[in-house]
Amino acid sequence: MKSRKGFTLVELMVVVVIIGILTAIAVPVYNSVTTNANRRAVEANLRIIDGAIMQFSTNSTKEPTHGSSGNLVGTYLQSWPVGPDGVTYEITGDGTASSPYRAVAKRGSNTGTWFTGDVKSLPVTWEN
Repeated sequence: MKSRKGFTLVELMVVVVIIGILTAIAVPVYNSVTTNANRRAVEANLRIIDGAIMQFSTNSTKEPTHGSSGNLVGTYLQSWPVGPDGVTYEITGDGTASSPYRAVAKRGSNTGTWFTGDVKSLPVTWEN
């Protein structure tokens, strides 16, 4: 008799099931990793903008311009940070105690805010 080489249908189905299980485990882990990476990138960019705002307010008697890049680019920032996955940044506030300057990250309805000088907490959450 000739010996046949190959896989049986049962063996192939076992391999497909194993690949499915591995995929079911890997996809949520991957999503969690990318979510954390995006959140940390937003936090880092907000810290950079916050540092530029603090330098500007220390060196200037003028106020930072509200909006996307204010008047920080050139002297205090090489370029305005670009956020991951459509995040935009802007400067808000008027410099008073009730409305301090702050850098704001926006993505759709999700907004995270970094108040100038508040280096301990950053209420940024990330939505997929």
